[in-house]
Amino acid sequence: MAVSDSMQPQKFAGIPLKPYRHGFGLERLKLGVDNLRYDIHLSPGFIKATRRMALQLIGRISGVADLPDYENGFNWYRGEKEFKGLCRDIITDAIKQAKLDNESQVLFLAKAALAVVFKEAVNDRYKACLQHVNNQIWRQEMAYNQDQVKHLQECLQILTRNRDTTIRSANARLFRYLTDVLQESMNDLYTLHFGPEAVLPEDFFANPLLHAENPTQDAFLMGEYVLLGSRREDVNQYEAFLDALNDFLASQDGQPTSAATPPANDEEPTNPPGEQASRDMTAGNNVANYTDWIKQETNMDALFNFYRTDQMLRRDKRQAKDKIRIRKLKQVARKQKRLLTALIKTFNARELTHIVVATEEMKAFCDNYCPPLTPHELLQYIVDRKSRKPIRAKLKRIKKNYGEEYSLQPIRNCLSRIRWLPRQQKMEILLDFVKTFARYHRDLCNYNMVSHAISYINFVNDDTFLKLSRANNSLYEFLLPNEQKPDEMPIISHTVMKADVRGSTGIVNEMKAQGMNPATNFSLNFFDPITGILSRFGAFKEFIEGDAIILSIFEHENQPQNWYSVARACGLAMNTLLIVQRYNRKNVASRLPLLEIGIGISYAASAPTFFFDADNRIMISPAINQADRLSGCFKPLREQTALKQSPFNVFVYEIAEADRNAAAGQYIRYNVNGIELSDDAFEKLQKEIQMEKLDLQAPGAEGESHQLFVGKYPTVSGTSHQLVIRQAPLPIIRLSDLKVTGNTGRYYYEVCTNPTLLRYIKDLR
Repeated sequence: MAVSDSMQPQKFAGIPLKPYRHGFGLERLKLGVDNLRYDIHLSPGFIKATRRMALQLIGRISGVADLPDYENGFNWYRGEKEFKGLCRDIITDAIKQAKLDNESQVLFLAKAALAVVFKEAVNDRYKACLQHVNNQIWRQEMAYNQDQVKHLQECLQILTRNRDTTIRSANARLFRYLTDVLQESMNDLYTLHFGPEAVLPEDFFANPLLHAENPTQDAFLMGEYVLLGSRREDVNQYEAFLDALNDFLASQDGQPTSAATPPANDEEPTNPPGEQASRDMTAGNNVANYTDWIKQETNMDALFNFYRTDQMLRRDKRQAKDKIRIRKLKQVARKQKRLLTALIKTFNARELTHIVVATEEMKAFCDNYCPPLTPHELLQYIVDRKSRKPIRAKLKRIKKNYGEEYSLQPIRNCLSRIRWLPRQQKMEILLDFVKTFARYHRDLCNYNMVSHAISYINFVNDDTFLKLSRANNSLYEFLLPNEQKPDEMPIISHTVMKADVRGSTGIVNEMKAQGMNPATNFSLNFFDPITGILSRFGAFKEFIEGDAIILSIFEHENQPQNWYSVARACGLAMNTLLIVQRYNRKNVASRLPLLEIGIGISYAASAPTFFFDADNRIMISPAINQADRLSGCFKPLREQTALKQSPFNVFVYEIAEADRNAAAGQYIRYNVNGIELSDDAFEKLQKEIQMEKLDLQAPGAEGESHQLFVGKYPTVSGTSHQLVIRQAPLPIIRLSDLKVTGNTGRYYYEVCTNPTLLRYIKDLR
């Protein structure tokens, strides 16, 4: 599938960089009854399960078991698997609604709702745990059970002291479950509908800022990223570093620099509800392009990390690698060193290098002073002479009032180290800083997009408001399967697969001659295996005999999760061919004749007609007649050597007008173990899944170019599989000598099954 141009690598100073551009907008969705927010009804069962899982995580992470409803014997393997299954069900329902509305932002809304539920569940359960332990302490004190009181007080201290870490870890685990589900299967399913551009990267919800209770806390920033400030008096302002990097890249790229750049998602957005407020998505802003680059942490390595490139160069020299590669590495290393040298000069000019180095050096002794000082006060003391006097006065007051003395010698040693730190070491520290800053900048922009979306969510649970919102078609519901209405939706369209089985009569006669039972043989090795795979594709048997199999797949109203009838019929046909091949291998071993099959797939954009003979349902549809014609084979064509040797199994010809009176029909076809799609079926398939068009010479058919359409289709369970469709010109043939006399300008379509061709295309992509 094609990748959006905005995500393609770009060149900077000859170095390929990949921009990071991902939106999380909701502006195309319908507002709720208050005309301000989006009405959401999220599964009550899922919310309950999330609260239960949040409590178990809090107990496991904190090590405190004296919690309300905590399950000591909780089976984590089964519990996590079940919770992931619930997440999968909610996302599947969201994808269903997104396809029904033809709007990818519905899934963003569902994910934002899950983010709210995760964070609220952890915070609510944590408060409940604190309240529960406090209540237990009071009860045990009233019972004069001092040993239990002491134990519970220790538990309370653990919960209070480790609150931030526990909440962050519990949130991270819940979001990890969601990310796992998306990466394992849901993103593939979502890509089938809306293309790869609509899929969020894994880091979007694996975002520490999203998991933290207070994402601006100094200890959190120092532990996860780097200490950055947001107040005007802070010497390490986030905006100052972002402007420095932006202007540096602009100057190196020959663009005008600006003294100040627009806010990068760190201020309250003023866009319409849900619309992304990030400047990097704004057209015509030169600086915006560079913020896209800054968000990608790997770009910082590509631009500045000549240390890593030197290591690769030395390794390649030792291994006597290609000289051209070694020469390129040398060129890249020189560019990277030049850029890092220029960057440190830019930071020096803005008095930022000193702050970067001080932030790194103070990590070794920060805990000795904080508290009573804050990390920002400690940094301020190191880099700003004017701030030292009030901070010393503060430490003296603490000594006077509390008797705690804090020696300033470690800070003086730090100042001395910074003063004499070699330039090379400063460059290494700066490199680590810009990489960490890039990650923080990316996470902050994503965090603000999610927070902005969350601010427009209105959870609706009251029956009155639910009815009102439903009546106005403004309610977005994401429910578990058992909570959805089981009403049978009417059929709106259907696909028919007809398999023309040839050779069954010969097999039956040969088996009878050998005293074997053909009925059980066909049942165990042919019919039963086909019946066993029908549920994977949502298919039904309409008619099965020795030489004919007719299967159907229906599409129902308001069930877009199953609007893949053609794609799944193609998959079912391919699996049917595999069953025939396996059956033929057994026949070879038993010295029995081989089965031959031809499959036709036809689509009708309407419901079929049903008649009933007692309890037997009989389906009437023009698609059956068309699939019957597609599955047939013109006997004289089966003797054509060129067709037998081709990697393709279907060839269709229009009979020359002069010969049509001598033939029954307008077309003849060669369909030997092949699958042909009708024109309507191919048109429907292109609406069902994203397909990439390839023009290539197929293995085994060199010398001519073939037009192939490649995509992936989902089974009922959600697993995706490759599908390759050949679009071939429809020629005109003369019946007397089977010679091609011209071309119609139209096409026919074949589902490709040649293993060599399929492997070739898979390796190609």
